[in-house]
Amino acid sequence: MSKLAGDRLYGLQILRFFAAFSVLFAHTLHELHTFGGVSAPPEPFYLADGVDVFFVISGFIMYYVSAGQFGAAHAQRSFLTKRLIRLVPLYWLFTALMVVAVVLVPGALAHDGLAIPHVVASFAFIPWLDSTGLVHPVLGLGWTLNYEMFFYVAFSFALLLTPRLGLVVLSAAFLALAAVNALVDPHLVQLKFWTDPIILEFLFGVGVAAVLIHGLRPPAWAPPVLMVAGLAGLVLGVLLPGVDGFARPLLVGVPATMLVAGAAFGRFDATRPAWRFLILGGDASYALYLSHPFSINLVEIVWKRLHISPGPVFVAAALVAAVGASIVVHLILERPVTRWLSSKLTGKSRATEVLSAPPVVNAGE
Repeated sequence: MSKLAGDRLYGLQILRFFAAFSVLFAHTLHELHTFGGVSAPPEPFYLADGVDVFFVISGFIMYYVSAGQFGAAHAQRSFLTKRLIRLVPLYWLFTALMVVAVVLVPGALAHDGLAIPHVVASFAFIPWLDSTGLVHPVLGLGWTLNYEMFFYVAFSFALLLTPRLGLVVLSAAFLALAAVNALVDPHLVQLKFWTDPIILEFLFGVGVAAVLIHGLRPPAWAPPVLMVAGLAGLVLGVLLPGVDGFARPLLVGVPATMLVAGAAFGRFDATRPAWRFLILGGDASYALYLSHPFSINLVEIVWKRLHISPGPVFVAAALVAAVGASIVVHLILERPVTRWLSSKLTGKSRATEVLSAPPVVNAGE
C-alpha cells in the first residue's frame, strides 16, 4: 500500500465510524420510542443508511486491496481465509449471546422462540425467515453480513480470472441477478435475498476503487463537495417513500457512493487527536455494529430500574455506552483474536489492517 493510498484510506476509516454510529443512533431512537412512549422523531433524524455506505465501502476495499491478485495462484483461498478471520469470530460470539438471551428471557426480544434450522442458518450466513417473518438471522442486524458473505464468495471467484475479465464477469453476474429479482417467487427466500438490487451498491464501491487505482486525482475542492452532496442525498433518500428495489441503489446507493468517493479522495491529518479518535472508532466499527443492541438494552434496563424518564439523556447515555463498549470489545477481544487466527491460518505474525468494515473487509494482510 503506497503512502498516498494509506493517507487517503483514513477518510474511509472515519466514514466507517459515522456509518456505524448512524445505525446506532437510529436504533437508539427506535428503542426510546418503543419503551419510553416518546413520539417517533421525523424520518431524517434516523438517517440509518449506514448499511448502504458499508456495502459501497466493501466493494471499494475488496477491489482496492486485491487488484493485483486476479489470476494469481491461491488468490481465492487467501482472500477467503483473511475475510473469514475478520468476519466470523465476533459475529458468532454475538449470535451465540443472542441465542442465550432468547432462551433466558423468552418473549422479551423480537424472537418469540428459536427454531433449530433458523439458528443453524444464522451461523452459516444463510438467509432465513425468523419468527416474525423477516429474512433476519437470530442476531437481526446480521442480515447485512449474509450479504457480505455473498460478496466474499462472488468476489473470490472473480479472482480466478484476469483483472478485466474478473470485473466484467462480476458486474454482469450482479446486474443479471438484480434484473431477475422481480421475477423470483418470495417463497424462494434465499434467491430473493441474493438477487435484491441492493447488491449493486457493492459494484459502485468497486467502481470508485478502480478510478482511484487508475490514477484519477480530482481537484482539492471535489472531495468535500462529494461528501456534502452525498450526505444531502442520503437525507433525501430517507424522506422519499418506498425506497426499495432498484430505487434503493439509485436513490440511496448513489449518494452513499459519493460519500465514499469523497472520503477515499480526501486527505485527513491522522495526527490530530480528534481524527485519531474517529479512526479508532472506525477500527471498532464492526464491534459497534454487532454489540450496540446489547449496550442499548443494558442501558434501558438500568434506566427502568432507576425510574428515570426516558429522553435526550437516555439517548446520550446509550450512545456513549455503546461506543465505549465497542472500543473495549475491539481492543481486548476482536484485535487479539484476529491476530492470533491470522498467525495460525495465514502464517503472518500479526494482522496488519488498513480498515475493516461491517460489513467487514480486512484491507491488510
